[in-house]
Amino acid sequence: MATSGYKAQSEPSYCATRVSVLPLIRRNSIVSCTSSLVGLKKNFVEINEFQEDLTDATTNPSLVLAAVSKPEYAHVLQDAVDFARRRLGPASVREQTAVAMDRALVQVGVNIARIVPGRVSVSVDPRIGYDTLAIINKSKILVALLEELEIPRSRILIKIPATYEGICAAQALEHPSAGEPIHTNMTLIFSRVQAIACAQAGVSVISPFIGRVKDWWDSQGGPRSQELSQHPGILLVRDIRSTYAAHGWGGKTHIMAAGFRAVEEIVEVGKYGVEGGPDLVTLPPHLLNGLRSRENVEPRPKFDSVPVDLAALPEYFASTCNSAQGASLYAQHIMEEKIAAVKVAEGLAKFSADAQVLEDLLKRRVMESTVEVLAVL
Repeated sequence: MATSGYKAQSEPSYCATRVSVLPLIRRNSIVSCTSSLVGLKKNFVEINEFQEDLTDATTNPSLVLAAVSKPEYAHVLQDAVDFARRRLGPASVREQTAVAMDRALVQVGVNIARIVPGRVSVSVDPRIGYDTLAIINKSKILVALLEELEIPRSRILIKIPATYEGICAAQALEHPSAGEPIHTNMTLIFSRVQAIACAQAGVSVISPFIGRVKDWWDSQGGPRSQELSQHPGILLVRDIRSTYAAHGWGGKTHIMAAGFRAVEEIVEVGKYGVEGGPDLVTLPPHLLNGLRSRENVEPRPKFDSVPVDLAALPEYFASTCNSAQGASLYAQHIMEEKIAAVKVAEGLAKFSADAQVLEDLLKRRVMESTVEVLAVL
């Protein structure tokens, strides 16, 4: 295969904001782009700088940990602990830590939400990624905290890992038997099976991870082509788009591509517009800068959809996720694809490790605060 000349970079671990696909005009050419920024001091400045291009934001335990590890954001931890003490009164260290954890996750998202005008994605704890009921309960708690901080439900997306249990939880949240829906952003999407299941469940947003999909295929001994037209992550997005369009899911479940390593990947995935690419993308500030400075981009070509056999589409989710047949079929197809079975567990392990570190920091603060109160008494 020919080499296109783009150089893959390490995937940023600090991506935090999400924006809708907006055209950047460069000498009468159009590049579809959006941006992803982090809740650190430096990047709050960048959020303001790129505000005209930004609409939404996301965060997760890894991003919150990165933020509060900086001295200038250490107060977020103490503020969360103080909130837990006020909210619970006399309570165990474990109970206070749990509430402080939720508050810290929400607060970083709220800080960004006060800059960008659109939706905020806040993650559930990745350690409950295989527990449907726990995800549902945690999602409701996070939404309540966000609403207390004057973020209306219309601006909230709860980010949930795309395990089968996570998709079940998202379906229940998006389509409750009573009360208002909670809209969801399904993260750790690596396969067509996951994308189909999410659309059948009626979720609002899916986030396929472009770079990590390529990593997987490279690790499997596939040709390490730098030809962008053969990039496995970009091909996945086009396959999902074709499937969604053929089935009528387009516009109902949005595709938000994530995990880019190079400007050229963004240009390639967006060159067909929404017809052949994602509705949204996330990227770090240096890629948005690179996208802005890009000149003489080719005009948008016509997209030829990937053929889709509608009759052959499996049904993983019907009105509920309680179908044993659907669950079995989903598990079978995930194992056949292999990639999601490995990469979802890998991603959850990384996020869970950071969540544990964050929780340990908060637990120490709770214990220190308890000792201080006892000393005063």
